Amino acid sequence: MARVINFWSFIFTLLCVGFFFIVCYYPALLNINLGLAIILFLTGIAGFFGINNWVSALRSILTVGISGVLILVTGFIIFIGNLFSG
Repeated sequence: MARVINFWSFIFTLLCVGFFFIVCYYPALLNINLGLAIILFLTGIAGFFGINNWVSALRSILTVGISGVLILVTGFIIFIGNLFSG
């Protein structure tokens, strides 16, 4: 089960990155992208239990890394955007 979580969390993380570039044109969807990135980060951590070779280990590390960066960037955009929209 954890092996399936590992694979699909990686695929959805890549889709979330693509969704981030779409969200750049529609900023109202940033909160959805942040929530999705947080969920994918947590499922990426759960995917560490499904590691059985170096490919799945790399996939898990990339999932957690990419979704972590996505959380930081999206959170920064939301936080700074709320500071200047007063």
